[in-house]
Amino acid sequence: MGVAGEQCGDVLFMEPGGLRDLLRGLAGESALLSPTRTEHGFDLIRVEPGEAAVDPPWNGARTIPPLKGLWFRPAAVVARSTPETSGAGLDPAPIAVYGARACDLQGLAILDRVLRDHVFREPVYCASRERNLIISGDCTEPAESCFCTLLGGLPHPTAGFDLNLAPVSGGYVVEVGSARGRALVGQHTGRFAPASSEQVEERDRARQQVEERVRRQNERFATREPFERAIEKNLKTRIWGEVAATCVECGACNLACPTCHCFQLQDAAPSGAPLRFSLWDSCISAGHARMAGGGTPRLQLTERFKNHYYHKFVSFPRNWGVTACTGCGRCIDVCPGRIDKRSVLLQLETRWIPSEVAEVE
Repeated sequence: MGVAGEQCGDVLFMEPGGLRDLLRGLAGESALLSPTRTEHGFDLIRVEPGEAAVDPPWNGARTIPPLKGLWFRPAAVVARSTPETSGAGLDPAPIAVYGARACDLQGLAILDRVLRDHVFREPVYCASRERNLIISGDCTEPAESCFCTLLGGLPHPTAGFDLNLAPVSGGYVVEVGSARGRALVGQHTGRFAPASSEQVEERDRARQQVEERVRRQNERFATREPFERAIEKNLKTRIWGEVAATCVECGACNLACPTCHCFQLQDAAPSGAPLRFSLWDSCISAGHARMAGGGTPRLQLTERFKNHYYHKFVSFPRNWGVTACTGCGRCIDVCPGRIDKRSVLLQLETRWIPSEVAEVE
C-alpha cells in the first residue's frame, strides 16, 4: 500500500462525470468525506453512496474544519481496563477524503511527524492514517484570511495526496501522488486519459494567477526578517499585552488549527469499566500548563498567548524542522477577538521597543 506524498508523476485528465463515478465508488467502499456548502462556507460531511450520484461541489479554498479531526480525534479512548478490549478501536474503518487543500496536507504532515514518524507512535492515530485515501485539489478562490505564501507555501498541493485535481476546461487535470493513487487509477482506467500539454499549461496559468492573488492580499503583512527572530527579540516586551488585549481565552484558534495537537488524558468509568480518554486541549487555557500542586509557569494570559506564537514559530521549527503554521487562516476566521496572526507577526517586527528588545544573534 502506498503512502500519500510518494510522488509518482502521472498527469492525467478526467471529465466531471468520471469524478462523480469515482466518488460514488469510494462512497460504497469507505467513509467518504466531501465538502458540502453551508451558510458559513464548506464543511466536511460524510457522503452516502446514493448522494454521490450528483456532481460533487468544488470548494475554491479550504473547508471550515481542518482534516486533523478525522484521524487525531477530539475525543478518543486510548486505554481500557480489561486485556480483551485493550486493542479495541485500533482497526478503524477506511476513510476517503475529497477536497483537501495544500494547507490541510501540510498540517497532516506536521501531525505525522509528532504522532507517527518517530519512536513514540500514537497507536490510534497511526492505525487510522494507514487506512485513508486523499483526493486533494488546487485552491481557485482563496479566502481573504489565507496567507500560505507568507510562510513559503503555495495554494496548490505539491505532496501528501493520493490524487490531486486541478480544474481546467472540460474537466480536471489529475496528478498521481502515490502508489495508492496509481492503484485507484488502475481500477478506473476508463475514467482517465493522458492530459494534453494545453491542459497542463492551463492548469499552470491558473496556479500562477491564484498564487499571485494570495501574495497581493498579503502584501501589507510582509516582513523582512524571519518570524523566529522577531518573536525572540520581543520575549520581554510589553507588546504581547497589546496584541493579546482582545483574546478571550476561548481556544478557538487551537481547535481550528490543522497543526495544533495538544491533548490531555482523563479517566472515566461510564459503565463500570475504567477507560482513559484523550481530549483536545488548548495552550491558551489557564489550566493547560498547570502542574501537581496547582502551580503553572504561565499564569497570565499574555504569557500563554506568547507561548502559542513561540511554539509555532520558534521551538517547533527547532525541534522538528518545520514551522507549525500552514497559513490556512482558520484562526483568523474563528477568533471572536478579531486577532489576525499576520498582523501580530508584523507588529512584532515593526513595533519593537528598543529599551526592552533582547539582542538576538
